[in-house]
Amino acid sequence: MKTTKSVLATTIAILASSNVLAQPTSTPVIEEVLVTAQKRTERLLDVPMSITAVTAAELSDAGIGSTGDLQQIVPGLTTVNNGLGFVPVIRGVSSQGTSPGDESNVSIYLDDVYLGAPMAGLFDLADIERVEVLKGPQGTLFGRNATGGAIRIVTRKPAFEPQANASVDYGFDYNEWKTSLFVTGPLSEKVAASLSGTYRSSDGYIDGIGPNEGREYGDPDNHLIRGKLLFQATDNLEMTLAADTMKAKNDTIATVWPPKGSDPIPGAIPSQPFKYAGSTQPKQDLEGKSVSLDATWNSDAVTVRSITAYRDMDLEYQADVDRSSAPGFALNLTQYQENLSQEFNFSGATGSINWLAGLYYYDSEAGNPHWTVFSGDAPDGTKVSSFTSQVDTSSYAGFGEVTWDTTDKLHFTLGARYTSETKEFRYRTLLNNSVNLKDKETWTSPTYRGVVRYDLSDDSNVYLSLSNGFKSGVYDAYSSLGIPVDPEEVDALEIGAKTRVRGITLTAAAYAYEYDDIQVSSFATVNNVVVLSLTNAASAEMRGLELTADGPITDSLSFNFGVNWAETAEFKEFENAQVTQPISGATGPVVAQVVAPYDASGSRIPRTPEWTANLGFTHVMPLFDGELSSNVSAFFSPGFYWQVGDYTKEPSYETVAARISWTDPSGRLTYSLWGTNLTDSDNSVYRVPNVRGDSSVATQGRQIGIGVALDF
Repeated sequence: MKTTKSVLATTIAILASSNVLAQPTSTPVIEEVLVTAQKRTERLLDVPMSITAVTAAELSDAGIGSTGDLQQIVPGLTTVNNGLGFVPVIRGVSSQGTSPGDESNVSIYLDDVYLGAPMAGLFDLADIERVEVLKGPQGTLFGRNATGGAIRIVTRKPAFEPQANASVDYGFDYNEWKTSLFVTGPLSEKVAASLSGTYRSSDGYIDGIGPNEGREYGDPDNHLIRGKLLFQATDNLEMTLAADTMKAKNDTIATVWPPKGSDPIPGAIPSQPFKYAGSTQPKQDLEGKSVSLDATWNSDAVTVRSITAYRDMDLEYQADVDRSSAPGFALNLTQYQENLSQEFNFSGATGSINWLAGLYYYDSEAGNPHWTVFSGDAPDGTKVSSFTSQVDTSSYAGFGEVTWDTTDKLHFTLGARYTSETKEFRYRTLLNNSVNLKDKETWTSPTYRGVVRYDLSDDSNVYLSLSNGFKSGVYDAYSSLGIPVDPEEVDALEIGAKTRVRGITLTAAAYAYEYDDIQVSSFATVNNVVVLSLTNAASAEMRGLELTADGPITDSLSFNFGVNWAETAEFKEFENAQVTQPISGATGPVVAQVVAPYDASGSRIPRTPEWTANLGFTHVMPLFDGELSSNVSAFFSPGFYWQVGDYTKEPSYETVAARISWTDPSGRLTYSLWGTNLTDSDNSVYRVPNVRGDSSVATQGRQIGIGVALDF
């Protein structure tokens, strides 16, 4: 593991290489960052909440290629792929559930369409305009499953002026190819179109051993294609029709290994860090498609917006459970989710009042066509257990928010939302039909938001907000118990300040959360039998501070900095928690652990570092009649625990990405030299406790590459 000193040395070296030829340039112009975090266009500086907005150029400079990389530049965000889905963590609020019908409590939106299934949240980024990460409960405007916050991904719209962008990047260390394309232009006076796509493939970074000698794993083969039609029917009516299709094949998460030096199955060849010996071939194949229609009608009095969307996702997953060459146990499953959503927004302004009201409908069908454990190898071994399950969801909501500008400086915001949600659960065993059950439950959840903002000047303000959010009630679709689990709820207080001094934007936010009815796996008594079940068994509290700064240092050098200090993130109450802990006195290469009940009250919330920090610099200078741009970004984490009870510790780690680019005098052709994970960190992207040693997968190592981009 590299040290902080090595990270700073890398940063200084890259910046020094730019400053050798540095020349004075013109006074920097501050470009206002505009966001739509409150469903209206505002300056980032004026939004009374903690929010990080990242442009497409900043994503490229930081080596961000997918949603899973966003923690590199977003303070307070931890990204986790737990095998069956993307589970982001914001300020300690997250979910571990990935069963059908269960959804993350950090909601993800693509062009204002809720993605729903955790498996839909991890994807390569293409034709991006910006990414907004909203921190804290967003229960009023975004509703269900935004207790931790929301990640809003905004893609580029079609334009009536013809333009195109193409890029190709090649990474030497893993023979990685990344290509992207965006083309847009008019089809008629009223219709414009765009087509975009991205493709990524590489060799694996995990070597096969034992029966897999000569093979490689961790080799992605991903593509995404998106098309849009923009129809400006009248001066007041605009409609955008969008469709996309994607495929992602990546066996990394299924290629788990036990701790170094351990031997889960004596006599067999165990997998090792970055070496896979499993007798079952790993698989994680994801396919998806979607279509949406976004229509906006404007008048002098009101703006009406309708967003209609459909999305279909399918996943096939296969993994070797015993993590060795022995034909022990294997898992094979398929999972799907189809969802349809409809949102209507009505907004306007009357004198000193800005208002917004809306209606929302969400319908989803999610399930496992089969979930099968094999004795031997999958898919040809002997089936030990197999089941199918399905969760149908129907959700309705009405919401509104009003902002009253009492004076030029003082602003009050009040918002509320009411949600009614029904889930129907089905579960059936496939081997002997011993279990065949159905159940249904309805929940109602009111949420609120109140904000006071005071403008100290045009570029400075302070604010106080009280907000509330909830995570939907759920059935554990992996369990035959059929017990409905009630919604989670978060109440949050945030006090913040934002200002701009000599071009540098500074923000500070202190927050305090009360987190109740947390959906966790715990031991409970059901029908006089102690079982492991998903229940509302925990409550927690969070206290923290977040600071950010960004802007120009000189005419040619700018920076960005962010730190999140999660001083308190612990369970107030969590008795009978599920914990996998070492057996006292056990020795030898066979790691001996046991799953047991544990009082985790007072322990830290998993996957929540005590602090994280992000630091980046960008230097721009003229060179050979063109422009040389150098960027470096660093992420720091002191580590965290993967499970409750302060067990399964992830060590501290640091990652650095850098890019040096030269753009020719025409401004159209750009050549780049880039590097990702320059510290060669081996931090885990996924880790799960196991009775014979924890299973984990580490991130891909250091990679250096080159790239070329063309604007035409």
